[in-house]
Amino acid sequence: MVALVIMVALICQGNRIVQRLVVESPDRLLAKQLILALSNLLPIGCLKVLTYNDTYESKYNLLGGPLDIDIPLDANVLVLRIHAEEPALAANGSLESCRIQVRRRPIPNPRHPRLLDRYKQLLLDSEVHHTVLDATIRSTREHWVSKAKLIYQMSRQKEITPSLNITNVFNVVRGCSEQDRDVLTFWQEGLSKVYKESVIATIHQLPH
Repeated sequence: MVALVIMVALICQGNRIVQRLVVESPDRLLAKQLILALSNLLPIGCLKVLTYNDTYESKYNLLGGPLDIDIPLDANVLVLRIHAEEPALAANGSLESCRIQVRRRPIPNPRHPRLLDRYKQLLLDSEVHHTVLDATIRSTREHWVSKAKLIYQMSRQKEITPSLNITNVFNVVRGCSEQDRDVLTFWQEGLSKVYKESVIATIHQLPH
């Protein structure tokens, strides 16, 4: 659980700090299961996933691979290694008996996003049943997607309101502050092209 919280702490900080996450494992199924579990924390539009590959590819931000996969030293990447302590359980794709090691850490982020606090709170609460946890994580993710959409809408209005201060946009959205900028900027990249085009079209129809 501690390793999972560390992992969440790092991945939630946005692509300016954590660009990619690599899961090392000799077991393709374990690597896939962990990557799929992690993918639930992020909007689908932010995901570039390859569950297992023998070589490192920088175009993916969630990648599984063999032990000691060759990764460039200058790559800003979080590397995890997963081991099965009870092979019988692991054979069924269960992560319950697995040990996760952090093999390489990215640059620390001085900002501390509130989304991170929420995820850590949920994951550390041993009284939350896994079905409730899944639903709550999904609800939390969608709540922050809504924030990202609102930030995007407001920031696009700068085209017709040049005096608009982008920093103020983060401060006026309820439950957001400057410390959440990295997460929300990253999550905006995951918004669909259709949604972004509809926002821009609506803004252009507004009286200048």
